[in-house]
Amino acid sequence: MAPSLTRAEAALSASEYNAHARKVLRLVSRLRDAGAHFDLDLPTIVVAGSQSAGKSSLIEAISGITLPRAEGTCTRCVTEVRLTEPESLVTLPSSRLRDDEDPSRSWGCTVKLRYEYETNGRPLGKPREVIFARDVRDKGDLESYVRRAQKALLNPSQDAAKYIEYRFDDSNTGRDREAKSNELKFSRNVVCLDIRNAGVNLNLIDLPGIIRSMDSRDDLAYIDMIETLVKEYIRKDKSIIVATITCKDEIDNQAIVTWAKEVDPYGVRSLAVLTKPDTIERATHDRWVSIMMGQHYSLKLGYWMVKNPSKAELDEHISPEDARRREMDFFNSTKPWADLRAQSDRFGVDVLRRELSRQLTLLTDHSLPEIKAKAEKAMQATVADLQKLPPSVSPENARIELLQMVRHFSTLVNQNISAQQDFKVFFQRVRAHFDEFMEAVSTTRPVFLLDRKSSAPKEIATASPSTQHATLSLSLPSLLPSFLTSSTDEKKKLAEKAAAAAAEKEKEKSPTPPPTTPGATTYSLNGNILTDGEKLLDVTKPISFMDIRRVIDGQKGRELHGYSPYGAFAFVVNSFQEEWNKYAINCLAAVSNELHLLIAKVTDEVFGRFVNLTGQMRFIIQVFQSELYRHTLEMLNHAASMERRNPFTMASDEFVRLKTSALNDFKALFLQSSANNPALSGFGTPTTPTISAPQAQQLARGGESVNRALAALAEAGFTGLTGRDLLRLKDSGGSEVDEVLNVMAAADAYFTLAFKRFSDVVPMTIDYHFLAKFGQNLEKEVVERIGLLEKDSAAIALLLEEDRAVAERRRALEDQRSRLDLVWRNLYEYR
Repeated sequence: MAPSLTRAEAALSASEYNAHARKVLRLVSRLRDAGAHFDLDLPTIVVAGSQSAGKSSLIEAISGITLPRAEGTCTRCVTEVRLTEPESLVTLPSSRLRDDEDPSRSWGCTVKLRYEYETNGRPLGKPREVIFARDVRDKGDLESYVRRAQKALLNPSQDAAKYIEYRFDDSNTGRDREAKSNELKFSRNVVCLDIRNAGVNLNLIDLPGIIRSMDSRDDLAYIDMIETLVKEYIRKDKSIIVATITCKDEIDNQAIVTWAKEVDPYGVRSLAVLTKPDTIERATHDRWVSIMMGQHYSLKLGYWMVKNPSKAELDEHISPEDARRREMDFFNSTKPWADLRAQSDRFGVDVLRRELSRQLTLLTDHSLPEIKAKAEKAMQATVADLQKLPPSVSPENARIELLQMVRHFSTLVNQNISAQQDFKVFFQRVRAHFDEFMEAVSTTRPVFLLDRKSSAPKEIATASPSTQHATLSLSLPSLLPSFLTSSTDEKKKLAEKAAAAAAEKEKEKSPTPPPTTPGATTYSLNGNILTDGEKLLDVTKPISFMDIRRVIDGQKGRELHGYSPYGAFAFVVNSFQEEWNKYAINCLAAVSNELHLLIAKVTDEVFGRFVNLTGQMRFIIQVFQSELYRHTLEMLNHAASMERRNPFTMASDEFVRLKTSALNDFKALFLQSSANNPALSGFGTPTTPTISAPQAQQLARGGESVNRALAALAEAGFTGLTGRDLLRLKDSGGSEVDEVLNVMAAADAYFTLAFKRFSDVVPMTIDYHFLAKFGQNLEKEVVERIGLLEKDSAAIALLLEEDRAVAERRRALEDQRSRLDLVWRNLYEYR
């Protein structure tokens, strides 16, 4: 058997434990003062219960003080009570002590106000603790100071110092006036009571009593506010819930029991204190005995019972010592409690507060390593979040910083426009719009249909000249860029287009007259200048042989027989160029929209946190972009007008080559069609009247005689000829068909040249006059238009006034960093 401790050893052991408990709980108090409970879950004892459950009397009994009971101030604020035992065997260095921690002093209390929330209920970034009454020595005076401190918190718009000597009117009418004069009925801010030499080391949080009704309808919101406040405190894992339960009411009717079960369903951190046992009705003690013994509503920390002074005893102003003596007399003499004391020592305030001190000390010892780890992690996260925010702008350097931001903004925009480094996406989108423009222009390529009656063709001729059909459309996709001709889908679209158009032409009795063309003199089919009501050929439908024939007849003047009028060729060209300007404008609009989206994105990235500056930047840049848009639009209109003024090219050799190739193909195809379609024979044959259709087909296909002729010509130095070229050797001077085929071939050849030219000019114009000039002049325009060099410092500072959300976020993070820094220093200094 281990030797028993001597009385001195036991005293030493108890003293060492008390010193340790005092040290641990003082650390928790300092952490709470620093606001650590906003970021960390601190060990806490929370006393909660209904307003009439005797909660205030319990706090008074544990702490040995008297709390306000007058109407209007009774537990209307959160109260934190910090109790410490006198230091005897263990002392602290004088450099580590505050005035109110001097162990040489007797009982004393310092009353403080800790502001944690704004009036609207929003948490303050950094708690603010101020001393309201320092070193109160007389317990009899403390009630008044606590009542005044509560009055200060219930009137947050007033200076707290105003209430230090405040005198209350405690008359019946005066109390009502006092209560009604307060700005708030309840406050989330805290009255802190630091009590020295209290006989126990213990920290308690006393919450406002739970209420179910209010006298005024306007005050109903306070019911929910108190419920939210209580649940906020008791739901934390490091909170020991002290549920104050009155024996005057059924336990199931008391809200704190239900709320404690919600947040602590297994009862591992809940302790219940049964009050007012003298009010239990006769013959109902058994239920409370079973509860006290843990047979119902089991709690790990158990049930405790206290008897606090009655109202009559309070009116007698009995001392705390006398109250404790009477309490023990009650439990020793009253059944069944006298019998239960032999089984369980859980009766009376003295044993309760020792147990609460023990539980809080154990919980704190167990939690400190976790608190340190979480504090360090929270600090790292806070610093990381601060680094993600842009740095704040000082008023002294506002102009320089704004200029740097404008330069950075211009650099980002230019990198996107120039597709530099990793900034490729913007120009990829612009390039897609250029491709769409080119494809739109390509759809205006004329499709010629050989059909006397404009009936629907059976197929579009895109294959070799040997292909025979009853009716034939003439189109030369081989003369266009490969991406426009190699697609089967494109050919299919052309065929569908031709078929649909030919069906419509059956209903038409005469060709549609063409309109005037800006910058060009265009003639109608009858040879007169076009009027406003007339239209060009509709190139969205295949153009028939008869359409071209009528154009030629309408354009003829003094031309001799065999000469096609130039006006007919120009008329066809103007027809397929009619929509080009619209497609160019659509392309510019699409690119402008892409630039607008880019500017909006980069503006938000660079200037987004400055609301005033962002709005002004968007307006300035929009005006600048609109000016360049109008200028570029004018340039595109000029380019389109030049295209439509008169057909023109300096690439004469290329034009002749393309026309000759097209004409040979057309002639060969026409001869093939004539052989199988008598309807075309009335027009004659193209430049080969003495050659029959089968002979023309043989020339086109090739044969032994044709091959010998081509070989002989090659030997004579005429290389590169085909069977189609032999058709020109039999030219008899032209025919009616030649005029039509010549116009078709010239129009087809010119489209190829003009299409390539216009498809380059429009994107180059947009890229240079719109995008490039925007990027090159952006910084200069912004600096000038925003008045960066002319405005005074106040105006620049106003522009750089941060968005409120960003500023508040930075302030909150900086406050959090300060709190955690103080928390960490307290934890580091703890030994």
